[in-house]
Amino acid sequence: MSIEWELEDDEDGVAESEFHAALSGGRYDEARALIDERSADSDWPRWRAASMLEDLGLSLAHAGRYDESIVAFERALELGWDVVPDGRCEIARVLLLAGRHAEADALWSELRDADRAGVWAMNAGGFAYSEAGRDEEAVEWLAAGLRLAMDRDDPERVVDQMSDARRASLRRLGRELDRLEREVEEFRARAAAREQERMSEFRAVAKQAGITVRGQLTTIAWLTETDYDIARDRWPGWVDGLNHDEPFDQRRARMEWRLRERRADGDGPFVVVTIDLDRYAAWCEELGHEPVDRRSRATFVQREREQRAGRRWPPGRNEPCWCGSGRKYKRCCGALEMHTIARSAA
Repeated sequence: MSIEWELEDDEDGVAESEFHAALSGGRYDEARALIDERSADSDWPRWRAASMLEDLGLSLAHAGRYDESIVAFERALELGWDVVPDGRCEIARVLLLAGRHAEADALWSELRDADRAGVWAMNAGGFAYSEAGRDEEAVEWLAAGLRLAMDRDDPERVVDQMSDARRASLRRLGRELDRLEREVEEFRARAAAREQERMSEFRAVAKQAGITVRGQLTTIAWLTETDYDIARDRWPGWVDGLNHDEPFDQRRARMEWRLRERRADGDGPFVVVTIDLDRYAAWCEELGHEPVDRRSRATFVQREREQRAGRRWPPGRNEPCWCGSGRKYKRCCGALEMHTIARSAA
């Protein structure tokens, strides 16, 4: 019995690997066919099909195939797709991207009314309106989300990301930071003080027990797959001392493993700063720095971090993955099994 279960599990793994390969290659009809094939098996869990349809919908939206994306999400909902925020948020987001604003506004209004006491609909709606270039609505939705989050002491840890997005919308609208953003700064200061106090108490207890405790904010420099190739073509010395033949998937798995290992050792928190090559090149030219010099990169990344660029690691399960794949963390690096990461890092 256990052998049959292991074989079935391996078969599922092969099917999902083929599915993600089809998505990565833009072969969406093939990906749909794989979902249909597996769904025909009555013993195959419906949640697996819903999860694959979610990934298909996200990929189709990224490719600008909005109608097909919505169909994939609707089908996932029919199969019991249960995520936070409500899966219909993805449909509302895609409607905005497709220019179907009246439909999107109606659905967002419905989602907001259904989650008045929560923060996730406000969060998702604010980011969706920002992505669609509707900054007035983004500012209002994110303001509502920020007030809710701060009133509840931010248990979901979304204040930073919502404030960052709202400030970007305010800048695009040509506005100065308002009273709410000043309240956010005060909230952050109080939260940082509480965290420092908590860590001090923890270190004192650990010291008495003879346990060495590490832990400080660490900035991690990162490049997306495309920009990594561009950087080494633009500046041949960029990869000196690095494994430049290492595949991107192996590189991101190795980084995920290192971050998990360091967190387990007590290090962190971590912030991943993805280098914008054009900004980096302009900065180097302005200050006379050599782009291939690692000290230049380190200084630039730290400067970006101080200006509140970067993404906290680990991101939330439903947030975009830190590696720049465009997928949610739970479906990307967050889904990597430790034995797979260890093999990649070896």
